[in-house]
Amino acid sequence: MQRSISLLALLSLVAIGCQAKPAESVDRPNVILMMADDLANEDLSCYGSARIKTPRIDGLASEGLRLTSYYAGNPVCSPSRMALLSGSYPARLGWRWGVQGYGFAPKTGMSPKVYTVAEAFRDGGYRTAMTGKWHLGDKNMRPEDQGFESAYYIRMSNNQNRDMYRDGELVQEKWDNALLSETFTEEVVRVINEESDKPFFLYVPWTAPHFPADPHPDWAGKSGTNKSAKYTDTVEELDHRIGQVLDALEKAGKADNTIVIFTSDNGRQGGQQGPNDDPPFSGMKWHSKEGGTRVPCIVRYPGKVSANQASKAMACAIDLYPTLAHASRVAINLPKDAQKMDGVNIWGTFVNNFSKHPRTERLYWHGKGQATAIRGGDWKLFFNAGDKGDPDLSAGPLLFNLAEDPKETTNLAEKHPEKTKALLARAKELLKSVYGNQVPIGTWPGVEPTEPPLKAEDVWGTWIK
Repeated sequence: MQRSISLLALLSLVAIGCQAKPAESVDRPNVILMMADDLANEDLSCYGSARIKTPRIDGLASEGLRLTSYYAGNPVCSPSRMALLSGSYPARLGWRWGVQGYGFAPKTGMSPKVYTVAEAFRDGGYRTAMTGKWHLGDKNMRPEDQGFESAYYIRMSNNQNRDMYRDGELVQEKWDNALLSETFTEEVVRVINEESDKPFFLYVPWTAPHFPADPHPDWAGKSGTNKSAKYTDTVEELDHRIGQVLDALEKAGKADNTIVIFTSDNGRQGGQQGPNDDPPFSGMKWHSKEGGTRVPCIVRYPGKVSANQASKAMACAIDLYPTLAHASRVAINLPKDAQKMDGVNIWGTFVNNFSKHPRTERLYWHGKGQATAIRGGDWKLFFNAGDKGDPDLSAGPLLFNLAEDPKETTNLAEKHPEKTKALLARAKELLKSVYGNQVPIGTWPGVEPTEPPLKAEDVWGTWIK
């Protein structure tokens, strides 16, 4: 009997020793999620630019996967960030139109009820940090309220305010716009080099090349003297800063165990272009044409994501949350009153072991808040004139085959009435889900929303009812 008890005790000790390690000690990847501001496909040489030189971003692409059919969360800043951090369409979070400081009602932002990707990673044993542009609210809606354990940031766009914050405290007034990319890079390097037993999740929403384009003094004039030189200088400086981040990872011995993603929040701002390469898509920032949200996205994870690959599979910013959580073994335990996620896990596509890519459709909104279109496979149907959000949409419905017509020039609606009918029915179904299951827009403590939530019937079409 005594022997049996001793054996049982021994087996118990072995079982305890074989249990999974605590989250902080499990060998899981670091994550760096970088997002440029207003950067278009035609701004990167690895996406076809002949005018702007981006060797470090090109190198990142050659070491990983370049997505050619990736969509930001919205064609303007704040809702695009809402989508990335929540895994949900911004309209599901109470967004109506515009950005923080323009269109958003005062004292509103992304709701504290949203369970962000930072909160999931924090609760999953990661240390979480962000540096860059927040643009999602103040008071109870700041980065430190939304899962980031350390945060060094500007609250709004670089054309809207001049204050810098660290963990909610004002640390600098009247910062120099030309020095922001350098300043944020220094903070990124600090986080990379920080000693910790935990892996890190680092969100870096750069302010460049959002207007006003003010390159660092060391970069001013380097790209030439044409009238868009400041913009080109700013993009090429950003490329250099990306390189400094990659170099810091390498020097710290963390490059092989870090997922690096580089993308953009929306297409290029009108007026920033100057002499331009031939854009691959029509439309730009604010538009629900392809140029508004179809942006670069590059993924590197040595040994997992194959080098020098390109994929035309449809992917969206809302997919990055569930995808990165899966890759990092982070559970997404959404509270009951949190958002419903629209994103899907596309990690299998990143590492090339899915027999079928799970993202087959997406909805579009323009920056003024109107739902305008749906993509299903290669087909895109505009079911809404879009008020003032999209130019050249004077008659409809409009049906395009994006595989054959990425610039959306030839309307095929009359030739394919059944496809038009099917996509419209699916758009109505999805919009009912989005507007029928919302987290209300966030507000400051004691402030009530100024407008009631929208309903699907309010947004689904001026051309087709």
